[in-house]
Formats: sequence, structure tokens, C-alpha cells
Amino acid sequence: MPIDRATLIATLTLMVGLSLAFGFSLGWGDGATQDYELFTRYTARLAFFFFLPVFTLGALNQLMALNQLMALNLLMKVGFVKALRPKRRLLGLTFGAAHLCHMTAILMLHDQRGTWFTADDAAALVIYSLLVLQVATSNNWSVRAMGRSWRVLHWVASYAIFTGFFVTYLARFQEHGGIIFGGLLTLAVSAWLLRIAAFFSRRRAKLAATS
Repeated sequence: MPIDRATLIATLTLMVGLSLAFGFSLGWGDGATQDYELFTRYTARLAFFFFLPVFTLGALNQLMALNQLMALNLLMKVGFVKALRPKRRLLGLTFGAAHLCHMTAILMLHDQRGTWFTADDAAALVIYSLLVLQVATSNNWSVRAMGRSWRVLHWVASYAIFTGFFVTYLARFQEHGGIIFGGLLTLAVSAWLLRIAAFFSRRRAKLAATS
């Protein structure tokens, strides 16, 4: 069975990203706890970059449809960007794989430290549980079987995952500052503002249609 080109690209991108994350942490390190911490941090950033298009493509499409992003219409017509629109499920599954790799990195770090999850990790574990449900139901059969519940589950999971990233990078920026955490926080805020803009634009369009 031939492999879809988009699937191949997504898989290769994930493998390259994981290889770089491993290489710049455990691969070139001496196996110290700090190397495991770096591997955990890098896999989280890799997952975040896969998550951003999943979280924002819907909002971008809505804003374009309502002619609210005229300056970006030409950009969205570029072949690569345009090709992402129907690939949200693939992007979502690739993000899910990346984030589960991040969980593996967390487990490796706990093993290195000789620690385990505590009550402080409850929110993160809930988010991961939602992620597993989201990945498991990312198929046509689940969409038909679950009906409206499918949209609710994926909406809740997406916002829970986004909240996890946002709170994490906000805390890191407040604690450490710097360009990297500032940039990650800026990306998270920008994604959130896009979703807000899409919500209010859609609401105004509905009000205009009924007036």
C-alpha cells in the first residue's frame, strides 16, 4: 500500500525533530540529569510547533472566509500553506505522537531522578488523558459513532492542551525570561488571539445575517 506524500513528510519531520532533540541533549551529553531535562524540554517544544497549526488553521480559515485577514490571503494561497488545510487530522496525529514522545521523555527523567508523579502533576495528567482520547478518536468511525460528542471532546482537549502550553511558557518566561521563552510565549499568545478574533468575527457575521 503506497504511503501518502503528506504522511511521509509528517513522519520524516517528526523523526528529524526527535533526532535533533535527542542529539542536542542525551546524544551529546554524558547522561547526567541535566541532559534528560534538556531532552524533555526539547520534545515539548517539538510538540508545540506541531500543535500550533492544528490550533490555528481553523481560525485562519474562518477569518479568511469572512475577509478579515485580507493581508494574509495571498500567503494562504501559497501551495505549502494551502495544502495544510485538509491535513489537520494528520497534523493532529503527528502532534499527538510528538507529545507522547514528550511523555516518554518525562518518564525517562523521573527514572533518572528516582521520582514519580505527584498531586502537582494532576492537571498535566488530565491533559495527557484527553490527548490519548483525542488521538484514539481521530478517525471517521469515531466521528460517526460519537456524533456531537466528538466535537465537544476534541474542542475540550484542544483548549486543555493549549492551556498547558500557555501556562508552562508563561511560567518559564516569568522565571527565566530570555528570547527563547519570550518567543514561545509570543507564539502561544498569537495563536490565542487568532482564535479570539475568529470567534468574534464569526459572531458578528451571524448577527449581521439575522439583522
